[in-house]
Amino acid sequence: MTKLAMACVAAGALCAQPSQAATPVKKDDAALSAMLVGTWINPPDSADYEGIPSKEVFKADGTYTYTEFDDPACSRVSGAISSKWYVWDGMLVVEYPQGKSIKDEILNMAPKKMVLRSIEDSLVFHRVRSEKCLPIPAKAKTTTSSSSH
Repeated sequence: MTKLAMACVAAGALCAQPSQAATPVKKDDAALSAMLVGTWINPPDSADYEGIPSKEVFKADGTYTYTEFDDPACSRVSGAISSKWYVWDGMLVVEYPQGKSIKDEILNMAPKKMVLRSIEDSLVFHRVRSEKCLPIPAKAKTTTSSSSH
């Protein structure tokens, strides 16, 4: 085979590659679901934070509970709702008993933080894995002074 013929064969093979490479990678719904199981909070630095301490619990059996509290210690429940959840095609879907559902695209899922985008209004927000309603603030670093006491 001549160099020109080999180049033509290689070029033909490469021409087929871009259409395959352009195909979007399907998100692994099972892996996302497994990472989602647990308790998540809406931290004060999230775009959708409304100043109300709350937590969301996603259980492996597909049940979901959203709870709001009257206090930052999460000792006084002001309201709660239970529903079903699942991940489909990279989207978190929460189906409420009244027939309404909310869909959020999972943009990033890490062990302690998830970033979501609302399908309804395109708002990008995040949740933090925590058993507490509000994240524990990092302790302020103390500076060591060289002066004597």
